[in-house]
Amino acid sequence: MGQDRSRPAGDKSVIADERRRWSGETLSAALVTATELFKAHVPAINALNVFPVPDGDTGTNMYLTLQAATAGAARAVRENGIGAGAALAAAAHGALMGARGNSGVILYQVLAGLAETAGDAAEIDGPVLTSGLRRASNLAYRAVVTPVEGTMLTVMRAAAESADEAGGASIADVLAAALSGAAEALRQTPMMLDILRQAGVVDAGGQGIVRWLEGLRDFASGTSAVAHLTAARQAPPLEPAMRFLDLPELVHGVEEYGYCTNFVVSGDSLPLERFRAEISSLGTSAVVVGDAETLKIHIHSEHPGQILELALRYGELHEVRIDNMSAQTRRLLAGRAEELNRQGQLAGRALVAAIAVVAVAGGSGLTRVFREMGADAVVPAGSTFNPSTADIAGAVGGVSQQQVIILPNDPNVIPTARQVKQLTERDVRVVPSRSIPQGISALSAFNFEASLDDNVADMTAALDLVRSLALSRATRSVEIHGVRAVAGEFIGLLDGALRAAGPDALEVVEDLLAEAGTAEAELVTIFVGEPADSKLAERVVEAMSRRCPGVTVESVFGGQPHYDLLISVE
Repeated sequence: MGQDRSRPAGDKSVIADERRRWSGETLSAALVTATELFKAHVPAINALNVFPVPDGDTGTNMYLTLQAATAGAARAVRENGIGAGAALAAAAHGALMGARGNSGVILYQVLAGLAETAGDAAEIDGPVLTSGLRRASNLAYRAVVTPVEGTMLTVMRAAAESADEAGGASIADVLAAALSGAAEALRQTPMMLDILRQAGVVDAGGQGIVRWLEGLRDFASGTSAVAHLTAARQAPPLEPAMRFLDLPELVHGVEEYGYCTNFVVSGDSLPLERFRAEISSLGTSAVVVGDAETLKIHIHSEHPGQILELALRYGELHEVRIDNMSAQTRRLLAGRAEELNRQGQLAGRALVAAIAVVAVAGGSGLTRVFREMGADAVVPAGSTFNPSTADIAGAVGGVSQQQVIILPNDPNVIPTARQVKQLTERDVRVVPSRSIPQGISALSAFNFEASLDDNVADMTAALDLVRSLALSRATRSVEIHGVRAVAGEFIGLLDGALRAAGPDALEVVEDLLAEAGTAEAELVTIFVGEPADSKLAERVVEAMSRRCPGVTVESVFGGQPHYDLLISVE
């Protein structure tokens, strides 16, 4: 349905009408405004991580989901001149495609609830929005397997209840009441969820809901509403946040073999920028940090000798370490590949496998591990955000099999992966792996000759056969479950929970290994991340050899961001 453009833009009746009811075009402008205002709060929302690790991404996930929703609505209104109900439906579809993480999936449910209530209405008013908020809250709760109070679900429910109690006739009144209720609920989240109280933060997703409602309220009640609408009409269309990744990258992953080279160069007046440019031209994943007297270098290359020769022209070399990434990975895969070859299955998989496996992993080394263990596609996980529904759906669409198993390998990716079944006619199942070690354990249990149901059952059971350890650095000082972490020091997580902290990385890892029961383990695999000190993995291997001489310990380059080490204990 087309929109009424006959009234002059400066007419006060336009402002009054747009506070009371929204057309499709006005709704689209409101989403544009709220999303742009939300953007400024992304870093602060990301910082509300319960555990002080540098992978906080709730704000980024919500922003990218909102951007996808906004782009979907803007495109539909621009091309088809649709009403408010259809614009909300387009926004919900955009959010579905662009949903990232648990918070993004809940945002999709919120928009779906609003769209369902609006139906095919040309315009929505305060009562319709109030009903939509109630439906949005209900759908959000239903989307979570085990709803927990003190989260963004609570904040969304409080927003709906406050709007209902206020009984506002105008959209501006409804949004003002919803925002007030959401803000009060957000303040209460640390009292509802003990882990938030210990961490000294409010719920990140709840904070995101408050900021989004705040943006919508500002659009609805501000004197600049018409200005926003005019700007939205004139602005170029937003690009959707989601994209289908190139299928060759998804199917084949990122090729990164050769040698991981680490060293220190010392000299007088070292030209940092020139040195960084010259070194970077000789390899990939280059990191050069330091000052005019000392530089620390990390780089991947097929020819480490060339890199060292270049560095010698600038100064003296120290702490040189060169790791053969290909050989490391081969050692990890050898035992598992031997069993598959014994069954005569691995070589013929491309011909006989009826089931595809799609895994999510960040880091070139981890990508290679999953590929060589038999994953048909690996979806790259960004360093600051999770893959979207569309990213994972693109990987599913890129395989030839009609039956597909997804390994999310992150608790925040599991809800997104579960949305993929809405976008494909293929039989898609999710094995809810919460970590890289769990994903590898599940993939090890895959049987090429078994049915889809049997594989899902066996792979899910395999998740409990491994303990997942992680080493990172604290982004802020905090005390959780009796563990005191100081900003900048090392922290250790066991199966996702903070269990150790301190200034010495090896001591933190040893504390984790002791709690994980490595004395009874058979295999410990260490995945070395990008932030890791060049000799840290070697020190851990030596310590393990002394403490548990009967345990096989492997060290493999993983290349994951944020985490110095990921450790699998089987």
